[in-house]
Amino acid sequence: MTVSPTTHLAFWLRRHGWPAAVGLLLMACIWPLAHFGADATRAEARALQQAQVAERERKARQPDPGVGLATRQAEFEASLPQAAGALQAVRHLHRSAAEHHVLLSTGEYRLVSEPGGRLQRYQITLPAVGTYPDLRAWMADVLNEIPTVALDELSLKRNAVGEPLVQARLRWSFYLKAP
Repeated sequence: MTVSPTTHLAFWLRRHGWPAAVGLLLMACIWPLAHFGADATRAEARALQQAQVAERERKARQPDPGVGLATRQAEFEASLPQAAGALQAVRHLHRSAAEHHVLLSTGEYRLVSEPGGRLQRYQITLPAVGTYPDLRAWMADVLNEIPTVALDELSLKRNAVGEPLVQARLRWSFYLKAP
């Protein structure tokens, strides 16, 4: 004996009542909207992943072995900012520290001329306090955003084993064109 779908639906409605029917109706109406939104989100995520992969590949490109060392050095020196660029780099360093919840104390700032007279190095020594993940994120942000910066020295100290804050001392170098 087979039961017709209408008989089965009538039995189901008597058993579960009208709230179940309303719930099913709402689910049936929402399902297309949910899938449409999910498809758009998936497409956006795919586009962001492709952009991220392209950016990583661009940054990871090795220099052309056919190009001589002197040519690469000349290109590097041409890409260096003038002395005014040091101020922008210092501003970015401090802004990034604030964004990553790293507290900076008064530091030591020196301008050092490199032998040969073509380069200058703006050396900054900063004491910093923050959690270890915040310090790492801050350093990574600075190194990724300013290509002419180098982290020369890093020392970390924690007063107690369970303490979340780390005291750090960092020495940064910003390379600039000599005037």
